[in-house]
Amino acid sequence: MATLTLIAEPFPDWEAAVQASAARDLARAVAETAPRSCSARFLLARGSEDPGFTSPLIRTEHLPLRANLLPLMWQSGTTARPLDGEFVHALTPMVPLRSRGEDDGSQTSVTIGHSIAWDAPALLGSSQARLYRAFVRRAVKLADVLLTPTHATANVLQRHYGADLPVQVFQLAPPSEFRRPGDAAERRAALGLPDHYALTTAMPNEHGRLSWILDALRADPSLPTVVVLDGADPGQLAGNSAKDSHKNASEGPSTVEAAVPPELQGRVVVARPRDLIDIGAVLSGASLLLQPQNYTGTGYTVLGALDSAVPVLHAGHPATEELVLDAGISAGTAEAFAAEFSRLFRDPGSLSHLTVLACDRSRGFSWHGAAWQLWETHANL
Repeated sequence: MATLTLIAEPFPDWEAAVQASAARDLARAVAETAPRSCSARFLLARGSEDPGFTSPLIRTEHLPLRANLLPLMWQSGTTARPLDGEFVHALTPMVPLRSRGEDDGSQTSVTIGHSIAWDAPALLGSSQARLYRAFVRRAVKLADVLLTPTHATANVLQRHYGADLPVQVFQLAPPSEFRRPGDAAERRAALGLPDHYALTTAMPNEHGRLSWILDALRADPSLPTVVVLDGADPGQLAGNSAKDSHKNASEGPSTVEAAVPPELQGRVVVARPRDLIDIGAVLSGASLLLQPQNYTGTGYTVLGALDSAVPVLHAGHPATEELVLDAGISAGTAEAFAAEFSRLFRDPGSLSHLTVLACDRSRGFSWHGAAWQLWETHANL
């Protein structure tokens, strides 16, 4: 009987809470799609909450260490010995690995979600970027297969670790909390959001390019309110979970609020989600997702937007473009971005057409599809 062990504890960056949610969704799908005589195991740190899976084909086990110790401990090969002979998958590069013989029977697949540690390491901070790259180097050397959510991220890895590095594209899906909740309207009201708005996760720095959106609002007074989802991108709240980001609200104005000029006060609203379900509520109420950034994370926010039939206006980052395809518009300069933003709201027909395409595009991403691919990947190793 083959058991696929899923590492539940994610790399400790700004996406940690979202990655943990995605790991739970993947685990459920892995159990539901398990071939005959196969099952799944969900490996949690000591003290982490048991998800309470109901399927008899998945069991939860706790490690003897707490989550905050794992990034340090899992850099040592000896910590991987308990996984000898196992089939293992991690949705982030944080996974215990060691060199093994060819007849060991172990199989390890690792998903590298994004390339920010190479493209824009300052966003993560030097120490966190170094740690991310260190875990990726170990995965390149010791894992049986590397997976990425897009060809664009795979290409970055191949540029840094060799053009012949074998990488497979592993399409993910939005975490369940990023889908429209039943109380979405109540949650948006509690966050103080207007009925009609465009949404962004952009931060006010050279990589986040929030200034592109502010310039567009200055140039066109008819544009709708822009809601900034604070803490969803690296930067001001890098390393904080979305669950914790609202705690910063009592500590004074955020970096985003400080960046909004007086003439745009009231046209930009900062939303601080209280939990991940709030993010799903905010995504589902938007008319358009604005992504002017010159980087892309794992892509869960974009996938959540598509799941709610929200199209995307983006700056042409290859990973974002690959996820969105025809469910959005690419504009590579501040001027072009502002022009497309205005055009979409001047011409409701264009925005409605993109909404239909976003709904169609969302059907290509499911956890069941990801789980089938993961079982197939390990069957082929």
